Amino acid sequence: MQRERQRGVGYLFMLLAVAVLSLGTGKAVEVYTTSAQREREAELVHVGALYRQAIKDYYLSTPGGQRRYPARLEDLLKDSRHLVTRRYLRQLYADPMTAKAFTPLLAPQGGIWGVASSSSKSPIRAKSPNEATVRPGSALGYQDWRFIYDGA
Repeated sequence: MQRERQRGVGYLFMLLAVAVLSLGTGKAVEVYTTSAQREREAELVHVGALYRQAIKDYYLSTPGGQRRYPARLEDLLKDSRHLVTRRYLRQLYADPMTAKAFTPLLAPQGGIWGVASSSSKSPIRAKSPNEATVRPGSALGYQDWRFIYDGA
């Protein structure tokens, strides 16, 4: 009887240890997930700012004074409007939140004046970054962070 009681206490202790380990593992996974999202969010801001700057450079370097936005994002890779080919981006970067291509944003006067993520996930940041313009009257998600250059 004494042995059965000790065995029962041993099982109870093991169950308690497994429960504590499970809680610790769950918390560690949650911290890792949040950390990974923060990193992707920071990369989104960085890459979005690169696109915005590239579009600005393309727009301001239009020959002949008639400024215009690029018709395609690929135009930022190789601008042959000049005697010497200009490159505003090294590559077309993927959206860090979805690992897919950015959504191009069309300017009212034609061409692409910015990019946005296609992710509807809620950001960790309470405020949108300075590099992004937030779409007015929208529920805040990554797709609402618009990286645009308004040449006006």
